[in-house]
Amino acid sequence: MGAPALRFGVLPLQTPVVLARLFMPLCARLATVLHRPIIFATAPDFRRFMARAQAGRYDVLFLNPYLYRQLSGYRAVARIKGLPFIGLLIVHKGSGIVTLTPRTLKGRTIAFPDRQAFAATLMVKRYLRRRGVNVDAEMHPVYLRSQDSVILAVARGLVDLGGTWPWSLDQEPANVRARVRVLARTPPGPEMPIAVRDNLSDKTVKALQKALTGLTESVAGRSLLRRMRIPDGFAIATPADYAAIPRRPAARAMAPAP
Repeated sequence: MGAPALRFGVLPLQTPVVLARLFMPLCARLATVLHRPIIFATAPDFRRFMARAQAGRYDVLFLNPYLYRQLSGYRAVARIKGLPFIGLLIVHKGSGIVTLTPRTLKGRTIAFPDRQAFAATLMVKRYLRRRGVNVDAEMHPVYLRSQDSVILAVARGLVDLGGTWPWSLDQEPANVRARVRVLARTPPGPEMPIAVRDNLSDKTVKALQKALTGLTESVAGRSLLRRMRIPDGFAIATPADYAAIPRRPAARAMAPAP
């Protein structure tokens, strides 16, 4: 009897269709190397994803650094390599917003994918706060559940500004990217981790790390990474790489969900 399947949970950064297109080939590649099934999985929103992760529904996780730190029972074993984890403030290409001040942003509508999106929401809010803008008190934030929705809302002129991050913006079709303008970039934070359940065997973890870091060593692996917009692949990571990110109460993310 073969080894049991591993469930690879991906934070719902994009729509399920987009995530499946990006991550199912990676799961298939890992399954071949690890000689066991790898099942792609996600959730309708961040809250339910985190509830399922905390309940042990996933064996491997791809999620943002902040939410990783809110979980117990998982440890970081790999990270995206060469892709700075920064927040982007975007506006419509024809927007008249050119400066970020309390006067120019007061009363404006700004879209975010989720309250606990690290780069797109938390880092962007912190960036604006350091410029004297309290988003929650002085602007009108809306939460649209995915990065795709935020970018499209900005591209269609439905909101004044949006928070996202480069990897998600790069996934959009050229005609959508052409309709938005990057107004500001936050300072970089730790790169996106891949974490595993603590009870996963050391043998399996080492095989997973080898499979991930070895993707750049083959033509097929490099092609897969290009499609994922992760050209430099993955590097080994440890929990210590994320220790500076505080643990905070995350009741909303941990609430029970189906």
